[in-house]
Amino acid sequence: MPRERPQPPPFEPEWLERSLDRYLTWGLVFMMVLLAGFVTYRVREPGLRRTAAREQQASYNALGHELFNASCAQCHGRNATGAGSAPTLNSTQFLKTTTDEQIRVLVSGGVSGSSMPAWGLDFGGTMTDEQVRQVVTYLRALEPKAPSIPGWRKGDSAK
Repeated sequence: MPRERPQPPPFEPEWLERSLDRYLTWGLVFMMVLLAGFVTYRVREPGLRRTAAREQQASYNALGHELFNASCAQCHGRNATGAGSAPTLNSTQFLKTTTDEQIRVLVSGGVSGSSMPAWGLDFGGTMTDEQVRQVVTYLRALEPKAPSIPGWRKGDSAK
């Protein structure tokens, strides 16, 4: 019968192993909490983004309306409904055929050979790019209820 060899003492004391096990357990708990947080964030984020986009849209619309009335209404009429020789911007024909980018360029850079000045700071005007975007947002918000005005280029009003 083989003789039993004496076992060497454990490499680490038992209290140290228990301490290490406790740290590993807490590390797993914190990882699970983080994982749950990331999943919750992933689920909630699209809704938060939609809400923020709606709020920004509403804010831009209101600010754009104020800017339009302060800077553009003299020529284009209050609420862009026409006021004489400047085009009527609240018309189906204008809003359906013009992109946001085209409106931004028209507002920022003006229209050469007409009385439409450049409003963007880059072109010597008084509006920042953000303010121009607000005016564009306001004009785009008019589209759902815009009347059909075939003579919109001449400044005709809705009848």
